[in-house]
Amino acid sequence: MRGEKNIRGFLVIILATFVILSGYSYFEPIAVSAVSDSVNVTQTVTSEITITSPTDVVMSGSIAGMSGGSATGSATWTVSTDDSSGFNMQINSDAVNCLRNGPDHFNDYAEAVAGTPDFGWMNPAVSAFGYTVETATADDTAQPFKDDGSACGGTGTLNTADVCWKGFSTTPFMIVNRTGLTGSSGEAETVKFKSQLASGQFLPEGNYVANITVTAVTNP
Repeated sequence: MRGEKNIRGFLVIILATFVILSGYSYFEPIAVSAVSDSVNVTQTVTSEITITSPTDVVMSGSIAGMSGGSATGSATWTVSTDDSSGFNMQINSDAVNCLRNGPDHFNDYAEAVAGTPDFGWMNPAVSAFGYTVETATADDTAQPFKDDGSACGGTGTLNTADVCWKGFSTTPFMIVNRTGLTGSSGEAETVKFKSQLASGQFLPEGNYVANITVTAVTNP
């Protein structure tokens, strides 16, 4: 009997040991060779806009102060922006009848309908100084300077060269409206000027100067 009890005790010990070892193996953490994780990195890039500064304009040709005549000139500004909303450009003069020499001046070009560019330059009865716009991308031309082949503004989609003419104003007037970024090379926007003195009028000799400002801003 005592022998059987010893055997049973021995077997219990062996069984208990087996259970303990088995449990340890089951619950022991599994070792792995590598773990991984990831993060997102965000960098904000802000919007900027730049504009070039062209040389001052000398009109091509002189105008006789009594027998009259006309002359033209142009200036090109290149605008660059990384703003996805694009930019608009406005133009204004620093004074009424801005092409002047002291008290003497050319009249600001007068449109048939004030504020709407004329389709074609209308010869003045006395004198006139006005402008038209040519954009690098035709679609960027502000609507008043787009034409339909017979009139400016309205629903026109063309940007025909030397067609839509307007007089200057001290109030900024939009001439370009681009709805997207430009790319690194920018967009070259050209303003063409024209001055004319009617025959039989009288302007004292001298250099007549106009101060014209263009302002480019990103669209909201």
